[in-house]
Amino acid sequence: MDEGPSPSTAAADTTSSTPARTTFPEPPTVTFPEALDAARAGLFAWDVASGAVHWDDFVCSLVGVAPEEFDGRADAFFDALHAADAARLAAATAKALERGGRYRNHYRIVHPDGRIRRIEERGEVLLDADGRPERVLGLLLDRSSDGPDPGYPEVPTAALDATSGYGHGYGPYADSSDAFLLTITRALSRATTADDVMQVLTDMARPSLGAETLLVSLTPTGDPHEIGTVTLHEPLPEELHPLRPAAAAAMRRALVQEKPVFVEGISAPPPPGRRPVVRTWAVLPLASSDQRHGSCLFGYPGARRFDEAQRSLFTALSGIIAHALGRALLYDAEHQRATELQRAMLPRRVPHVPHHTVAVRYRPGTAGMEVGGDWYEVLELDGDRVGLVIGDVQGHSARASAVMGQLRIALRAFAREGHDPAGTLARTSRLLSDLDTDLFATCCYLTLEPATGRLSAARAGHPLPVRLESSGAARELDLPGGPPLGVDPAAEYPLAEHRLGVGEGLLLYTDGLIEDREESYDESVDRLLAALAEGGRPPARTGWESLADRLVRPRDTAATQRDDLALLLLRRDA
Repeated sequence: MDEGPSPSTAAADTTSSTPARTTFPEPPTVTFPEALDAARAGLFAWDVASGAVHWDDFVCSLVGVAPEEFDGRADAFFDALHAADAARLAAATAKALERGGRYRNHYRIVHPDGRIRRIEERGEVLLDADGRPERVLGLLLDRSSDGPDPGYPEVPTAALDATSGYGHGYGPYADSSDAFLLTITRALSRATTADDVMQVLTDMARPSLGAETLLVSLTPTGDPHEIGTVTLHEPLPEELHPLRPAAAAAMRRALVQEKPVFVEGISAPPPPGRRPVVRTWAVLPLASSDQRHGSCLFGYPGARRFDEAQRSLFTALSGIIAHALGRALLYDAEHQRATELQRAMLPRRVPHVPHHTVAVRYRPGTAGMEVGGDWYEVLELDGDRVGLVIGDVQGHSARASAVMGQLRIALRAFAREGHDPAGTLARTSRLLSDLDTDLFATCCYLTLEPATGRLSAARAGHPLPVRLESSGAARELDLPGGPPLGVDPAAEYPLAEHRLGVGEGLLLYTDGLIEDREESYDESVDRLLAALAEGGRPPARTGWESLADRLVRPRDTAATQRDDLALLLLRRDA
């Protein structure tokens, strides 16, 4: 019968070399909602583009809205926001949307019964692949019963009401409107094109001001009657279509008067069986001292009043947007003219190359309004040969483009005299030196016999051509080179011979295709070769244009292409 260990045995066990196991109590179980409730916190999510908002039940109670009555729009929040905190919160929101990442705000909410809730908001602005604000996620915490925050001095209620809010934490911030305008101005100062300006307005200004909609219409000739013909923001929601004529009229009036128009409650006859749609508008003229650019409209649901501080804010914002938009429109116009000039200097057509498929592309850069010096050419030569040229003149200027035109003519003339690629580049380099332009150019010139695929090639400081093998591999062509054209009038250029097999391709390009300031040149070339090899075997004739499009497509808009690019793709079909 087992009677258990004797006292002597038990004593021996306590001196055993095996340590006794410490028993810990089981941790208490707790659910996430219980933890949030204990912290007096609730969850929210905000889709910046659409304005859709998600609140849990606790956030609804903080804002003073019954969960079953919340319609998923942010206007319930802005309606409850303490008036003294509106400008400060707009400034803080604009700053958070501009930089992305985590943030912290404090403000007050006024319930329908007059009770005031102090709220701490902690969240994070999530950016999309283009670096634009996409969503905001976070917590609202009820700080109404807290004592003074040790990190922020307590401010008497009278002082709060006498200022524009209590800033980050509880410190007074009397210049909240100025802070908002400064943030918007800083963002607009970096906007180059009209599209950039629209992005700032849609990503920062509209959500920071709590607006439901934003309409921007331009008048190319400055005639207010053109208002409404060009809209640079998404179309109005269907429910707002009946208000389009009234909106266009308000935008025309603002532009004619050259001062904001505030429509504090307007509705149109509703469709049968529906309730009338009521909206409030702040309509801003976009006019500088000498030109009318158009108007923009910030729309809010329901009827509301704009106080003097809000009207002053919108008036100042009108001038800031007008200045930025005028500068951007001028840039766009100049850039368009420069691009058209550059395209006019490129070949109007590509000659047919027997038994081969050819695709060419040119895309202007975004570094400035000046034209560039990139070019490509397919030359019809004697003796059943064609010439393939890719080149890049140093710099971005009208002079660079003019030199490019001269080089095109000279290289074409020397090639048609019967000189091989090495002799053609040597003569072209001497000519550029004699022109005394202080500019140089890189160039790669190859001749091709379409019947045999035989290539003769020479290179002047230009990126190596890429051979697309039938196996799917992409390799740089073995092509020794000489200095750029115009650097050394006595320079000679090595001549190399290759043969293009049936099903193989060749890529000639300028460095704008691979330019990336965050990586070395070799890394950029490796990235290009890897991208070409990803598709496997070179595409058939019908896929060659698609490959060209894929190559020139920007990887993302955050890493904007700064330089011009030109490319020439050739595939031997038979």
